[in-house]
Amino acid sequence: MTSPPRTSLTPILRGLRGRCPACGKGRLFTGYLRQAPTCSHCGEPTGQIRAEDGPPWLTVLILGPLLAPLTFIVSMKSTLPLWLSLPALGAFAIGAVLFLLPRVKGAFIGLLWRMQQTA
Repeated sequence: MTSPPRTSLTPILRGLRGRCPACGKGRLFTGYLRQAPTCSHCGEPTGQIRAEDGPPWLTVLILGPLLAPLTFIVSMKSTLPLWLSLPALGAFAIGAVLFLLPRVKGAFIGLLWRMQQTA
């Protein structure tokens, strides 16, 4: 059936890749952030793991310390006018959030799955 995780970090890394934390083969999401009810490969009920507000909070916690100083530096040192550089930085921030959020949610689900297995 499911191969046991080699380390306690394995389910988190599998979730980071968007794969089932149990087997690492089935897809964790059916859409951008919508969880699959069960793993298509091993049948693990990963859809019952409620990530809730954790992934957005962690995404902001990761990107905030990077984007705040970057905004300050760009506004002070950029040769481009502010009306051009700040919207470009805003677009970068939105892109970074959209890129990072599903990966953080997958890792968060992997962590919660691992905690259920060891409890």
